[in-house]
Amino acid sequence: MKISRIMLAVAVIAGTTGLGAIAGADLSDPYQIVNKNLEAIGGLDKLKAEKTSYFEAAVSMAGLEGTIKQWGMEPILTRQEFDLKVFKQISGDNGDFSWVVDGNGKLLVIKDEESLKRREISKLKAAFDFLDRDSKNFKLIFEGVEQVNDIECYVIKTSNSINDDLSFDYYSTADFMLVKSVEKHPDEETSILHSDYREVNGIKRDFAQEIEILPVGQQISMRVEKYETNLDIDRSLFEPPAEDVRDFEFTNDENAENVPFQYIGEHIYLMVNINGRERLWVLDTGASMTVLTTKYAEELGLEIKGNMKGSGAGNTVEVAFATLPPFSLMGIKFSSQQVAVIDISQFFDKYGLDVAGILGYDFLSRFVTKVDYANQTLSFYDPEKFAYNGNGTILNAPLRENMFSVQVTIDGKYTGQCTMDLGAGSTNFHYPYALDNGFLNRPGIDRLGMGAGGEFQEKELRFESIEFGGYTLEKPLIDIAATETAGAFGSKELMGNLGNPLFRHFVLYLDYKNQQVMVEKGQDFDRKFAEDKAGFQIWLNDKGQYEVRNVPAGTPAFKAGFMKGDIIKSINNIEMRFLGGYFTVVDLFKVESGTQYDFLVERDGVEKKPKLTLKEYL
Repeated sequence: MKISRIMLAVAVIAGTTGLGAIAGADLSDPYQIVNKNLEAIGGLDKLKAEKTSYFEAAVSMAGLEGTIKQWGMEPILTRQEFDLKVFKQISGDNGDFSWVVDGNGKLLVIKDEESLKRREISKLKAAFDFLDRDSKNFKLIFEGVEQVNDIECYVIKTSNSINDDLSFDYYSTADFMLVKSVEKHPDEETSILHSDYREVNGIKRDFAQEIEILPVGQQISMRVEKYETNLDIDRSLFEPPAEDVRDFEFTNDENAENVPFQYIGEHIYLMVNINGRERLWVLDTGASMTVLTTKYAEELGLEIKGNMKGSGAGNTVEVAFATLPPFSLMGIKFSSQQVAVIDISQFFDKYGLDVAGILGYDFLSRFVTKVDYANQTLSFYDPEKFAYNGNGTILNAPLRENMFSVQVTIDGKYTGQCTMDLGAGSTNFHYPYALDNGFLNRPGIDRLGMGAGGEFQEKELRFESIEFGGYTLEKPLIDIAATETAGAFGSKELMGNLGNPLFRHFVLYLDYKNQQVMVEKGQDFDRKFAEDKAGFQIWLNDKGQYEVRNVPAGTPAFKAGFMKGDIIKSINNIEMRFLGGYFTVVDLFKVESGTQYDFLVERDGVEKKPKLTLKEYL
């Protein structure tokens, strides 16, 4: 979730400062405009005299009501407590590092590069460095005059030399009060309307904020109910908890080793027991929270609250929350947890799978997890007792929005940071990176992707090599979103997202506590896995029929005459219901080139009999 980062924006009042009086400067001078704002709110000297602060506010978002409390101490020490009842989060900065404790009590120290850069920017702003006309870090630019809700405003843009973030401040031409502020990050934009100014110890503060987060479209209303400055605050308040959460127990030993999983359709599935009944779940490092399908949450009779926005593969998703009862899997028992509830059953229905949920960060972050793809086993270790003694590569993998991020090189020359997503059925370049490097013009196959955010168009390309963890694999397939997207594959700050087709060549150790990943060659490191040789994409429709959803030009299926919407009735005179299920059917198209199949399909009520000959096409 991105809520904590968004809610930190409520402290922007400290940024409404200026220089001293600059006699004779005109009002196209951004520094003069900021100075006028400073005079209007009470003066720079009074701002600098504030050594500590505290406020409480009522918050409304996604159909939920809650509170936010924030303590501050110069230069950048902070503590925020954000409580929406069904979603709680505590975050802070102790002066040495930033930290977050999520709704289930898990502590995370922020180490990813982009967050560290933004922390450095915050330190410089707290020192009022942006007010210096000769600053090497900031530059203020007058952007003109614009209307904001019928208020004429001067617009000031602030850029910095540390990253590509931009801020835009809109000051009333009538009284120089801040009306609107916008923070533009490469992947996100936060817009805040400021109103209801009240004086607190000589400084006017905005007691009302209307916040909008793009591209997800989340809206937040905040009303400050209490604001104090220069109060006594114990510095220890800004420290993270001394002890991390322990909401699980091993049932047999100090670990749970060799827990079996099923590798189906490039995903990891395992059985989870709730209320004495086992159901199929997906293991997914790409899920920033553990997720229940809406269908299963209703089946359990859980109270579902809220309607928040989140990012998923394909687009934004609607996210609600519920309390998951205690659950267990082989060798591990878990206490109840707050989980996300998302309507994702349609994703699994297309493959004929009855999946209850996704085990994400709230599960995996408790352990060091060993994933042995070749032997299809998982082992879970206590991070306080685990010591890696293998001969693999140890990667520093800072968590970014609860996902590991690592460096990868493609074709020996394209190097960048990618997230590690064990819930992804392919490896992807993010659209902005692909656009900047000319990959969109490369020959490839048009594909239809499917994720939590729904269907999306993408292109599949063959590259020469991929280097991961010091190991190189040849001829990888990599997907690219065909258009700019607001979903998980639209980040401008990352090169891409790594998925299971890459990882299945390895044994991985996922160490959340130390934000490291250990990579070893697996038994299948040198194995060339069978690839599709038909080219069409088949999903089960709402009637359980095998429906052709995509027939890319130039593929064997295209040459055989298949069309989107065809309903496959039989293959080689065997009815589809006798062929062993969805994944058995698609495996038919991964055998030797030259293999032929006789189909019976229905197209607009008319039966057709195309003949398909398998052949490599990419």
